[in-house]
Amino acid sequence: MPNQLADQNTVAQRDLFMIDGAAPFFAPFIDGTRKNWSKAPLHALQQHGQIPAEIAERICTELTGYCQRVREIGYTAITFDDLAHLTLFDFYPYLLSRTVHAYQQLFRRVFAIARAAGLQIFITTDLMFWNRFIEARVRGRGADRRLRELFVEALERLFDLFPEVAGVVTRIGEADGVDVESLFKSRLHIRTPRQCNRWLKEALPVFEAHNKLLVFRTWGLGAYAIGDLIWNETTEKRAFAAIDSPAFVVSRKFGTADFFRYLPLNPRIVESQHQQIIELQARREYEGFGAFPNYVGHQYQAYRDQLARCETLRGISVWCQTGGWSHFDRLTFLENSSPWNELNAVAALQLFTSSASAEEILRRFCQQRFPVQDVEGVIELVGLFDQLLDQLWYFAPFACKPIWFRRLRVPPLLWIFWDTVIVNRALRLVFRAYLDDPEEIRRSDKQQRVLIGQMRQLIKQVGVEQDGLQLGVDSLRMLYTLRRFYLGKGGPKREQKIAARLQKYHAQHPTGLQVECDFSPFRLRWVTTGALFGTFMRRQAHYRLVDRLLLIPLTGWFFPVLKRWQRHRIPDLADRQALGLELFFR
Repeated sequence: MPNQLADQNTVAQRDLFMIDGAAPFFAPFIDGTRKNWSKAPLHALQQHGQIPAEIAERICTELTGYCQRVREIGYTAITFDDLAHLTLFDFYPYLLSRTVHAYQQLFRRVFAIARAAGLQIFITTDLMFWNRFIEARVRGRGADRRLRELFVEALERLFDLFPEVAGVVTRIGEADGVDVESLFKSRLHIRTPRQCNRWLKEALPVFEAHNKLLVFRTWGLGAYAIGDLIWNETTEKRAFAAIDSPAFVVSRKFGTADFFRYLPLNPRIVESQHQQIIELQARREYEGFGAFPNYVGHQYQAYRDQLARCETLRGISVWCQTGGWSHFDRLTFLENSSPWNELNAVAALQLFTSSASAEEILRRFCQQRFPVQDVEGVIELVGLFDQLLDQLWYFAPFACKPIWFRRLRVPPLLWIFWDTVIVNRALRLVFRAYLDDPEEIRRSDKQQRVLIGQMRQLIKQVGVEQDGLQLGVDSLRMLYTLRRFYLGKGGPKREQKIAARLQKYHAQHPTGLQVECDFSPFRLRWVTTGALFGTFMRRQAHYRLVDRLLLIPLTGWFFPVLKRWQRHRIPDLADRQALGLELFFR
């Protein structure tokens, strides 16, 4: 390809500061029910091929204020879902064509609002989106080639119809979950680095010809041979072989797992030979969704400082509304916005556009957001939540250990997923196998419990966000009780204490965190369990010989057998949300 990237060895111009534009699209559908926040709910907009005028007006009204606000903060670009709903292929039947046309009409208004606010526009897409008409078009031998041609055609149509679009953000390692209802339900289509390379080489000339950017996300869930692209240098070299295009920007999450604490900076960011942006999250999907403070400033400042001399870093991409499954439904930067999500969105941007410290940004934000309240008290509260999330939300000694299984780093947070806490004996075995001194952690927990009491008094004093702060402190107190099961004895007396605490918690917060408990015995001996973990898990990213020859090939077919044998032990949310647990064994 022309335009060698090697000629661009100067420090990259940091001009891409992206934020997602999902929140306004959720505004007509906020009703307290559990939602998939991974994408804007475009499927819910249309009725019989048309988008009702009142829904379109609501979205555009909310979007106008939203775009103005994020531009004032300093963001330069905004992402919208998604390419599938803007692509009108000639072989679509009448009703589907009319539906896509309705989306195109809405997005003309959406793009005009974003441009008026001074924001660049990027469109997201999974590779590849599907429906039965696309499937009929590409089936048979040569399906991958025909699908690439369709994707290229979709890009051409997008850039011709909407020349104001600055580029496309692609995702290859995750697709629409089992619970997603859509006219265009994406699939994991790209399975090997070589296949990925073919797709890039076919698509990038379109971006170059139209002077657009392809922002390529390396995020994935470990499925197939491409599943370790996020951390594996060898896989990346094969996937990006001979890709030297100025239209190509790599997008990487800050760690080698999802948006958790305790993750060191992904080494591939420092070592990258391509222009890149780093993905950050403001609405923390594993830490309460912004219902209470979960400040990211210190974590992101550490990353910022490590990347001070990174010559390829072009900016950041901040997810301020997107991610996870939850009934927590505050919409960032809109009427019912969470100030804590706003704080994180502001901090992420200011950390990477200035030399300000996390503490300076926090103080400045609180002075502006809570001018008539006890600012010092709010700052202290944010700090206490930060400390307690570190210590009670996570099992810190476990979270600090790099543990790898197949193509994935095991998440540092295993017992809390989205808005659900998991308590069972199988997970207890995992923690006990990796926690060297549970008694020491129990003693530390007692010290954190004292801080919870201090927080209760401070919450009354500051007089802001009372419901959310009370939910946060009561959730931490509830987690303290649940941790006793994981760290100490797990007999009937402990189970009774847990039941009493949960009854009290749910009486106080009917829409708080959900807890799924299973206290039935797990009949594996400790020595057997230790040997099992030692065989299946590894302490370094690089594969062992046993991983390559046995574990990765064999666990793919072994998991369905294990699932049938121990079906009652697998939490329901593992199959009713996301792509299902089997994805991690493909």
